[in-house]
Amino acid sequence: MQRPVLVTGSSSGIGLATVALLAERGVSVFATVRSAADAERLAALQGVEPVLCDVRSDDDVARLRVAIDERGAGLWGLVNNAGVGQVGHLTGESQQDMRDVFDINVFGAHRVTNAVVDLLLESGGRIVNMSSISGTLSSAQMGIYSMSKHALEAYTDSLWAQLREPGVHVCAVVPGNFQSLIATNFVQRVPKRDGASEWLRNAYEPGADLSRSQFPPADAVAEACHHALFDPNPHRRYLVTPDADEALTTLRQAAMELLQLNRAASHPRSHEELHALLDEMTTLMHEQEEPGDTGAVVGPTVDAPGASK
Repeated sequence: MQRPVLVTGSSSGIGLATVALLAERGVSVFATVRSAADAERLAALQGVEPVLCDVRSDDDVARLRVAIDERGAGLWGLVNNAGVGQVGHLTGESQQDMRDVFDINVFGAHRVTNAVVDLLLESGGRIVNMSSISGTLSSAQMGIYSMSKHALEAYTDSLWAQLREPGVHVCAVVPGNFQSLIATNFVQRVPKRDGASEWLRNAYEPGADLSRSQFPPADAVAEACHHALFDPNPHRRYLVTPDADEALTTLRQAAMELLQLNRAASHPRSHEELHALLDEMTTLMHEQEEPGDTGAVVGPTVDAPGASK
């Protein structure tokens, strides 16, 4: 049975890697892009139907739904990958800057999901939201981007709780640093500002290297998406990083938040109780009666090192 998948933001980076992997494995893919040139390039891939769509536009998303309906094969999976980066101190960013990022990274995912959720309910399919380690980590200059990914994490959890019983599995893929055009697109999208940091000023200099070529290609992230879409026992979270240090940094921050909550809690737990709680959650994770309720960080089930937008 054909199980078509929709991937948003497919022109480069993680989106393109995911579309290419799915197509290589015989999956029928709807791939959203924003330019005719990108659409022509993706159309060369077997089984890929590019669709011009800006996830900020209700009209574009409505036309996307029409394209899926016209194919007549329904929809099995959705990968909400479309996203943009933002660099700058929060006190120097405007409300419009925040709206612009959220309109793509959060509201875009919401628009597309709502446009096709009935098809996913009909097929008992999957939703994969492309989060980031920035959904756990926050830095001085990545505030708005991190906020959007924290919001997407919450959106994922709520959507999972809502759609779990009707039979649609929802998860988050959490990439670290991989090759992408996120830095290039940011410089093209956002004018240079007064008061920018030295690193950001340098990014606007002619000939600045924004290629992120120091990071590996996003193949491991694409593998995680494939697992999330088609494995009989998908996880709820896939932490996919290019090296162990980046993964450990993310896990350390998650642990620090747990300790911060407990330190000032009205009913704090001892270190022994926290260790026991971790053991209890680990056991629960592995003993879930229903497939897909693990909430786990990806492990050996994904045949790749474990990818950021």
